[in-house]
Amino acid sequence: MKRKNFFIVSNQIFDFKLKPKEFFVYCCLLRHSDKNTDNCFPSRRLIATECSMDKKTVDSALKGLESKGLIKKDHRYRENGSRTSNMYHLVSLLE
Repeated sequence: MKRKNFFIVSNQIFDFKLKPKEFFVYCCLLRHSDKNTDNCFPSRRLIATECSMDKKTVDSALKGLESKGLIKKDHRYRENGSRTSNMYHLVSLLE
């Protein structure tokens, strides 16, 4: 859930035993998520920059979050067929 200049992370996140890189990337995704849909589409480069890690580490963290059921990733494409940033659907833990 996102509010003006901060976001809320559910205490339930600790039940998932995330690695530090997964927690950091999850928080970054929360930061960019739409407050109504829990969706976001930051680029891997932006996530890497904001989390001070390389893109391979971001990829590893995203894979971990996906395998733990915290996010769902959809590939997005431009009209010309080239790829653009992925859409990430965050599973709400605040319900």
